[in-house]
Amino acid sequence: MAANSVLANGGKGRSPGRLAAVYSEVQTSRLNHPLPLPSVVRGPFKIVDGPPSSAAGNPDEIEKLFPNLFGQPSAALVPTGAAPSEMTGSLKVGVVLSGGQAPGGHNVISGIFDYLEDRAKGSTLYGFKGGPAGIMKCKYVELTREFIYPYRNQLCETFEAKEEEVV
Repeated sequence: MAANSVLANGGKGRSPGRLAAVYSEVQTSRLNHPLPLPSVVRGPFKIVDGPPSSAAGNPDEIEKLFPNLFGQPSAALVPTGAAPSEMTGSLKVGVVLSGGQAPGGHNVISGIFDYLEDRAKGSTLYGFKGGPAGIMKCKYVELTREFIYPYRNQLCETFEAKEEEVV
């Protein structure tokens, strides 16, 4: 797949993703293997609010840093049994990229991307680099189809290692 532009902190640059053209036959066969979805998101669901969120440590400090998020209810996805529907409006979703090995992490991110593309058209998925500090430092990259594709069903070479070439 050709390298396309990727948003990196508001600017354009070449895609730092892997080159799938250099993959072995086994790696190539895994690229297009369908990813299983959790049963709750295979059909329609509703979001049910749970108890307020908190922090394991330094709750006062964290509340000051995230005044609009701290204390918000947790959320659970509950199947509804209704007919599937597309979401109205687009979403901006962020995932934290740890920079370390996270077995299955690439497929979780791929699954989130696929779900947004299928059910919430026009949505954008961002990857925050360097763990939670990436959120605080606004270090992110837009995760596009071209960027994610070479990582599907592959081993643990990190998105972040390749993203550093962008910044």
